[in-house]
Amino acid sequence: MRKDVGVDGDAQRLSQLAWMLFLKIFDDRESEWELLQDSYVSPLPEQYRWRNWAAHAEGMTGEALKQFLDSNMFPALQKLEAKAGDQRAYVIRSVFEDAYNYMKSGQLIRQVVNKIQAGIDFNKAQERHLFGDVYEQLLRDLQAAGNAGEFYTPRAVTEFMVRMVNPRLGEKIMDPACGTGGFLTCSIEHIRKQDVKTVEDEVSLQASILGIEKKPMPHLLCTTNMILHGIDVPINIRHDNTLSYPLISWGPKQRVDVIVTNPPFGGVEEDGVETNFPAAFRTRETADLFLVLIMQMLKDGGRAAIVLPDGSLTGDGVKQRVRQKLLEDCNVDTIIRLPNSVFKPYATVATNLVFFTKGSPTKEIWYYQHDCPPGIKAYSKTNPIDLKDFDAVQQWWNNRAESKCSWRVSIEEIRARQFDLDIKNPVRTKAASATAAKDYIDAINIDLKDISAEIEKIFMTYFTLSEYKFVELGDICRVEKGQIGITKATPGGYPLVTTGEARKSHNEYQFDCEAVCIPLVSSTGHGHASIKRIHYQSGKFALGNILAAAIPFDDSVVSAKFLYFYLNNFKDDVVVPLMKGMANVTLSTGSIKQIKVILPSMDDQERLVTLMDKCEKLRDTLLKSMTDAESMIKAVLSEIIGTKWMESIQ
Repeated sequence: MRKDVGVDGDAQRLSQLAWMLFLKIFDDRESEWELLQDSYVSPLPEQYRWRNWAAHAEGMTGEALKQFLDSNMFPALQKLEAKAGDQRAYVIRSVFEDAYNYMKSGQLIRQVVNKIQAGIDFNKAQERHLFGDVYEQLLRDLQAAGNAGEFYTPRAVTEFMVRMVNPRLGEKIMDPACGTGGFLTCSIEHIRKQDVKTVEDEVSLQASILGIEKKPMPHLLCTTNMILHGIDVPINIRHDNTLSYPLISWGPKQRVDVIVTNPPFGGVEEDGVETNFPAAFRTRETADLFLVLIMQMLKDGGRAAIVLPDGSLTGDGVKQRVRQKLLEDCNVDTIIRLPNSVFKPYATVATNLVFFTKGSPTKEIWYYQHDCPPGIKAYSKTNPIDLKDFDAVQQWWNNRAESKCSWRVSIEEIRARQFDLDIKNPVRTKAASATAAKDYIDAINIDLKDISAEIEKIFMTYFTLSEYKFVELGDICRVEKGQIGITKATPGGYPLVTTGEARKSHNEYQFDCEAVCIPLVSSTGHGHASIKRIHYQSGKFALGNILAAAIPFDDSVVSAKFLYFYLNNFKDDVVVPLMKGMANVTLSTGSIKQIKVILPSMDDQERLVTLMDKCEKLRDTLLKSMTDAESMIKAVLSEIIGTKWMESIQ
């Protein structure tokens, strides 16, 4: 797919792959249904069934295949008519209504189709299970696939939330912003392990899983995910906007027993959506609207687990009224505070897991501070959160006691705080200054072992370039100037790249791609040319107006990540010399296009990126160890003479 000029970025590749997988999986399941149901009739016209256009390796290819897909199959499936009671046809139409064939080369389409056809038989349970793991990894990769990252919640988080809310057979389970279906698949697996014993139990389970997703690509991915997890006809996975209906339309018949969800946050809903809600709760902040909606959708006694940003736990006005309603209508029993690195790289805001039951008011809330495990400063793509990281909180869950990680707050104290739920651990501040020297020594010891292993990995992947050429940056990239005045940015749901190391945020985006972001002004002020750092960014993002983005014309020719490593590490050699000016030293977009770039083969670029990632990981571990070493010295000194010193000055 990377060779095809029509597919731009991993998000589109995954979307392209998803509709192909859907048709292959559906065809394999049809083979099973034909054996089990004498009167089975496919909802697909014969020429559009996978077995008739895709299954033969020497079948249709080139321009004929491209025309067949774009001019025949897609239009037909987008308007597929369902016969009376034929729910499968409805599912197919909903999947293809907003699907798109991004690929331009019929030959490359044929190669991808052949790999899918030869790769797996979805009617073999073991192969289907193994592919379920592969598909989960594809969805996990969405976190690094630009804007698609917003639709994936780490598997460890979804599984922990489902375990704690404990859905059971016979209960209706819903995710009103289901994305790729992570919470729903976890619920399916959880209930099957506990309760499903008979065919009737399985039928009951399949009817009880409900999901709604606003955007087409995750809806397609979710529908495919449901079929992979044994939901034969995922009719209850709707492509719709849950917020677009009046709140009162969710009456008693529509209410559910369990809701597990990670609603979009940081976003702003379109004009008019807020009018579906009572005047006291009208806002365009998506997370707050979903919280009001979830309270309405739950039955009395219904349970919910929801991911909320810190911004929903505090604030006045509408936010305060939403929290007050939550605490008065529901028993909020637990809030798990997560590190702000859990959802990297899509989002770096601090998040919380909020658990509540509808029908009785809150009397007290237990808080638990979840920290990264020892030896890990922050979660990342290479060190993602793992289910075992929740072992401590699961052990605490049924035997709660206050500790350095957990504390409880009465409703009286919360009322006195104007229903502000952003409450820090009262013990943590004291404990933070009293970290034992042994803890630092243990952390450094772990880091030293990691450093040794990382150095070995670097040597194992070291190589020399097989071939290369020299080009100017303008030959391989388009260069566009940022448009956002950094001081005038409106905080929102998209990263804002500035000259600083950390990302800010903005409510609109300028780019949706992979790019290298280069400062246009000197980092050391008047009269001296210098650039402190160059950034790599992917997905939807905004760019400050004192930077420019270099965006590859063709990512099969040049990798943006390779370009980042090259320019950031050789900036003093190839970028800074092009800066001009006596007082205000700047870099023009024209000059950026003249930057000399060494361009290896694509294979070597990918090998270099892998090697550089390992080098950066080593650097980060070394920096962490240096910081821990400084703290260790003070801790050792304090533990040995600290008491005597304190006594002498008191």
